[in-house]
Amino acid sequence: MSVYFIRDVEQNEEQIANLTMAELFEINIHKMRKSFFKYFPNTTKRINKVNRNFSLEALEKNTVFLSAPSSFDDPYDCNLFIDANEFALQRIRYYAQLCGVNVNSEWNYKEVSMQLAEKIYTHGVSGKPLDEFYKHRQDCEIIRLHHEAFFLRLQLELSSPDTNGESYSVAFNKAIKEEYDEIQNTANRFRVACFAETPYSMLLWSHYANYHQGFCIEYETPDYSSDNAEIYHNLFPVIYTDKRTNLTSLSLNWRSNGKLSNEELWDFYKYGLLSKSLDWKYQQEWRLISCDNLITDDTYNCHFFKIKKVYLGNKMSAKDRKKIIKICQRKSIPYVGVIISPDKFEMKDCNILCENCQRIKQLKKRSTSK
Repeated sequence: MSVYFIRDVEQNEEQIANLTMAELFEINIHKMRKSFFKYFPNTTKRINKVNRNFSLEALEKNTVFLSAPSSFDDPYDCNLFIDANEFALQRIRYYAQLCGVNVNSEWNYKEVSMQLAEKIYTHGVSGKPLDEFYKHRQDCEIIRLHHEAFFLRLQLELSSPDTNGESYSVAFNKAIKEEYDEIQNTANRFRVACFAETPYSMLLWSHYANYHQGFCIEYETPDYSSDNAEIYHNLFPVIYTDKRTNLTSLSLNWRSNGKLSNEELWDFYKYGLLSKSLDWKYQQEWRLISCDNLITDDTYNCHFFKIKKVYLGNKMSAKDRKKIIKICQRKSIPYVGVIISPDKFEMKDCNILCENCQRIKQLKKRSTSK
């Protein structure tokens, strides 16, 4: 029996299947967390020949960077479960029917391919162009472009000087494989910012704050209003589960119809963008998801809730600590150092200001003496 957890509350498969976006939004409105936390590595990246520190930019501008899912550390993250063989069979059936083949329901992929190849070959030797199979169809523009792309791929393959009896099969395989990959890569059209529920997670400090050398920002959640509605409507708790939900039918419908219904789009969110393995449940993650609607600049930054407090990593260098504190003081943002507890395996706030801490002063002396 598969299990699901939302906000640490166990759900069954039927509850998740019946959960609508509107219902989850209503829950979020009335039970939204008072604060969200985001861990930052405070490191520099080379972007378009320019050095960028997105962590400092987030602190200075009160923004968060929205990442492409392909950059996430979990190989399953936003990776859609689509049965490649079933997808290929249904797509080759679709194109065979488009070309006027009377497809037998019992035919396998190879048999459908042979009948489609014969139809296209007969059509071609008669001197007729391939676009006659689709140019008169009254489908939406996206569908027409899908058809055009498929037949252009066939033409490219079949125009090779090495064309032989296997060329049709190779052309079909390549064209459908590209369609499959396009569906899988659709997740990267979305951009995601990830948030936590606590600033004291040792694992999150290690994984996402440069091994405790970075910092964590606390964001204060305002009451729902028209000013923050777009963020509220795109902020979701992650669903942790031991099951990957098959989205083959959804993908086929998407490819055939050129769009997703609202229900299908929500399934894409639930089972694609928001589902993660139970192995990550300790993170208690929330996700801000954008599909071109929240981006505020050309580097995928987005304005977020007001910064409430900054937590400085236990292993942050004295030089970086001074820089972060200076920004916080200039922007009137409270800050605190995070230390390890002497008698428990846990992180906690330091009760000494960083400026007065002897440990920090010693770190500073060591760095200047080198």
